[in-house]
Amino acid sequence: MRLTPATIDPGPVDPALLWEHGQHRIDSVWTNEAGDRSYHVRGTTSLVTYHELYRPYLEAAGLLSVMPLVPMNSDASLITALVERWRPKSSTFHIPFGEITITLEDVVTLSGLAIDGDAVVVDIPDEEWSAICLRLLGRVPADLSGGVGVVRNVWLRDEFSHLPGNASQEVIEQFARAYALSLMGGVLFPDRSGATVHLQYLLLIEDWQRAGRFAWGAAVLSYLYRETDRSTLHITHTGTSLGGDLGGWVALLQFWAWERFPHLAPRHSETRAHISEDASPRGLRWLSANNRQYGDQLFQYKLWFDAMDTVVWQPYLERALQLRGSVIQSETFRAVVPLICFSSVMWHHPDRVLRQFGMRQHGGRQ
Repeated sequence: MRLTPATIDPGPVDPALLWEHGQHRIDSVWTNEAGDRSYHVRGTTSLVTYHELYRPYLEAAGLLSVMPLVPMNSDASLITALVERWRPKSSTFHIPFGEITITLEDVVTLSGLAIDGDAVVVDIPDEEWSAICLRLLGRVPADLSGGVGVVRNVWLRDEFSHLPGNASQEVIEQFARAYALSLMGGVLFPDRSGATVHLQYLLLIEDWQRAGRFAWGAAVLSYLYRETDRSTLHITHTGTSLGGDLGGWVALLQFWAWERFPHLAPRHSETRAHISEDASPRGLRWLSANNRQYGDQLFQYKLWFDAMDTVVWQPYLERALQLRGSVIQSETFRAVVPLICFSSVMWHHPDRVLRQFGMRQHGGRQ
């Protein structure tokens, strides 16, 4: 007998528990509406060119570790296969062994960004966005809308990629802000379009010393959770399709997948094998794979995840043992806390993936 979607009930058994299942991409895959189309994962081609004079500002802000990790090519097929297993209610991927997810431990280890500190949110001053842009960047784009407060990443690249040779300290600082803003709009917090960045992020780096107190890593994870949630919604509550774009720092998710699923990772000959296992940030060890060309392998990835028999629950175990005395950091890794990035407030649920911390998963979440 030929099996069709009508002869097999894919679930869920109780729709009250997964009431948004009909809007999830996996439902459209089952009904063959999505087919085998991968998400469109945008690159980081509109970044402002880095200058060494920006280093002290980025270091003070706690963003310097990100700079060597970009740009990075993404494997859209791998990311799509992962997103199809993502569940927004739990912020975890469902695999044959249970649940697994990217946590604060992964973020700080792979990116070097701080995960403990002030929430990434600031008061919006009673000031026109054009005035804020002029005050902090020294110039204003002609198409800046007064009420919207977004600038194009391409405008940042075109205006701030060539630091004048006789630049004053004020101009250097403005250009450094433009570079940091392009990192936020193109790497850390890109939306699905990848075309613009909100000037609210510029306010975060108005004071470099204050910027250094932000929990950037927690904000990146919050934003990635939210964008992954959105990308799973094949159909919204209004009946419109969200399309096939994915926002957030997708390369970070790719690093995470390569660490957890080594069978899917580039061969050691393609990576920087000479970089120490405890290099910081650990994402550096994957940069040589940036020259790798990714084909359409979505179907193969789906088959692998269905039949997978290998997962590395603790890829950073040696590093964790070295940091065993850092009780505070260990507690942060396992903290059930809200992750905040302006209006994005997502929950960090390491209690659902205790095996990632060398612990036994308690009943009901195995």
